[in-house]
Amino acid sequence: MKSQLKNRFLEFILQQQLFQTGERVLVAVSGGVDSMVLLHLLYSCRKRLKLELGMVHLHHELRPATADADQELVKATAERLKLPVFCLRQSVRELAAEKKMSLEEAGHFLREKLFAEVAVQQGYQKIATAHHLDDQAETVLMRLILGSGLSGLAGIRLRKTNWVRPLLFARRPEIEEYARQQLIRFREDETNQDPTFLRNKIRHQLLPLLSEEYNPRVVYQLSHLARIFEEWEKYLEPQLQAAIQQFVKPLSENKFEVGITFLRQYFSWTKIPVLEYILAKLGPSNSGMNYQQFSDFSSWVDKGRIGSRFQWGAGLVSVKRLAAIEFMNVPRSADPRSEIKIEAGMEYAFPENGYRLLLRPVPVEEVKFTSQKNEEYVAGDSFSFPLLVRKWDQGDRFIPLGMRRSKLVSDYLTDRKIGYPERKEIRLLLNGREIVAILGIQISNHYRVQPYSEKIYHLKLMKID
Repeated sequence: MKSQLKNRFLEFILQQQLFQTGERVLVAVSGGVDSMVLLHLLYSCRKRLKLELGMVHLHHELRPATADADQELVKATAERLKLPVFCLRQSVRELAAEKKMSLEEAGHFLREKLFAEVAVQQGYQKIATAHHLDDQAETVLMRLILGSGLSGLAGIRLRKTNWVRPLLFARRPEIEEYARQQLIRFREDETNQDPTFLRNKIRHQLLPLLSEEYNPRVVYQLSHLARIFEEWEKYLEPQLQAAIQQFVKPLSENKFEVGITFLRQYFSWTKIPVLEYILAKLGPSNSGMNYQQFSDFSSWVDKGRIGSRFQWGAGLVSVKRLAAIEFMNVPRSADPRSEIKIEAGMEYAFPENGYRLLLRPVPVEEVKFTSQKNEEYVAGDSFSFPLLVRKWDQGDRFIPLGMRRSKLVSDYLTDRKIGYPERKEIRLLLNGREIVAILGIQISNHYRVQPYSEKIYHLKLMKID
């Protein structure tokens, strides 16, 4: 296994021409088994490939004690191998709260940003990460489940600008076996076992089920599917660039315009990446778009009145004009009292509303549904704490319980005949950018308790005595 993996590794790099002779390569090393094996293989092949290596590590402050130990292992390895190492430290949780991202999104964004900055500052031509075939299969499945366009189903790219994935040919078990045979030290990340994260559910539950019951080669098939979509994406790239040049008109740094004719006549595989391009230009945290959002947006383009708005989230809106749609950032007022971070098991008071809020985990046996809206049970499998409570905004959208399509919160309140001044102080509970509930009124259909829900939370509003 040792020589076989190393030989295949070298063959894969040469066949795919991932590196050029004499290049300086920055290896992203978390301390986990995948990145430590990647470092070991690159180090053992460095003379054959004529590469100069460096290491980069991010301490994300999510698990201070264990993350400190991860960093120490990375530093010790760099010292033993006599390689330069760049250890960075920044709070992923703070970024997630600031950008209204999930922890996984924030971690990915932060690593890409900081590692790219180090590469430029220190003169490295390539950044190598340890993504492998199992990561690829998990990514494709996750995007299928959450909803994605062609770009998302292309999964993890073998190359992306100066980023390369030299292990994208290998399975997780053979990487772990190589680590055992070579006595490579590594650290286990306990969050990899946490079923709160969708990726972990796919890794430990869904993929094994698909492999055992349906197709033992499902990981390879999903990876092949990703490569096909990547090739299809490359084929469409010239058309996409032509569409952007022809139909996307920058009005300012934070404002773009797209003709309604384009949005009504072109196929979705062209419209979706054009929209994602605009969202990414207006802010990295806005770059994601699921098909439900695209469908709601398309319906609004066809039926919305002139001057109406479509809310994408995080202060990004579209405004309908006579012949075009404008995309712009509309920052919320920075009122520190308007947003409160919510942790499980703690009680929070809202004096202006006259109630206290408690969100606590409960076993399924304790769930007792009633018609009382001051008590709700919500599925928290995808919760990324802290959650957030804030006042509702014009343009906020959610999918009410029992419905399939999203609705403006303002329209929902109107339908419920909730007028001023009551509606002025109504607050939302959010998980990242998604609305979990209009407190005391309705929960989102996305967060309803299902037979397969593993984490259930009791949401209770109580009067302030």
